[in-house]
Amino acid sequence: MGEESLKLSKAELEELCLKQNIIIERQDPFNDTKIFLPNIEKINKMIREFDFLVDGASRGKAVNEISTIERFLFDNEQNTDARSKFLATCYSNASMYIDKHRSLLEDKRSENWKYLFVNYFKLEDIYNYFNKKASASTFFKTYAIYNEMVTLTYYVKLMEYLRAQVELEIPVDDDQDMPGRIDDINLKVAILHELGFIEKLKEVIPHNTLPNMAKFITILCNEDPAIWRDLLMKLRHLNLQNDKDPLTELNLNKAHEIMTVFGIEIEKD
Repeated sequence: MGEESLKLSKAELEELCLKQNIIIERQDPFNDTKIFLPNIEKINKMIREFDFLVDGASRGKAVNEISTIERFLFDNEQNTDARSKFLATCYSNASMYIDKHRSLLEDKRSENWKYLFVNYFKLEDIYNYFNKKASASTFFKTYAIYNEMVTLTYYVKLMEYLRAQVELEIPVDDDQDMPGRIDDINLKVAILHELGFIEKLKEVIPHNTLPNMAKFITILCNEDPAIWRDLLMKLRHLNLQNDKDPLTELNLNKAHEIMTVFGIEIEKD
């Protein structure tokens, strides 16, 4: 969806976008033809406005939902079972939604987001954005990606609140509440990183540091020895916030959830 069509030919639209520096013209070296690429500096302005509106809309939704939860908890102050079940349901719903939309969340965190972002819009849409008469909010609300991102960000914000509430309200029941087996190597790396273990290894492995770290962690985590090279690449991209970085928001959230079960507190800078 988007604003009403300009009813322009493709060539006319490209010419208008070139004049406004929305796209740039390049020569394809393989077949000697002209190609048009989005001007990322221009697109960054669109992304900044998009992010600002998403954050504001999702924050408002989260504040309203948290108020509703707080009212329920207050009204059922003496009913521990009802409070626990209610919070567990809210937590489960938020967790399932975030997990279902994991790829979008990881795309948003990646350094390639600006290029992925452009693909959600046709050239005509982007032209309309830079020539819109209505507000940016009115413009973006007609696109599915905006509404999906508002909902996803809302659940991420809500989860921050719910995690603290669940820890307070739902008692740990020995073996029943033990986390399941951790099979994902990215999650294992995230946990080791949050514990400061990876930084410590860098200090105690002075020679051939990253390869030796990768091999040691592979064995320590009972992984197939053949994966150590793949793990080496993950360590090289650690904290770079790109698509190869295992420290995604989802993995860090899961790592903190697991550590919370065991009462592990991480000091924040």
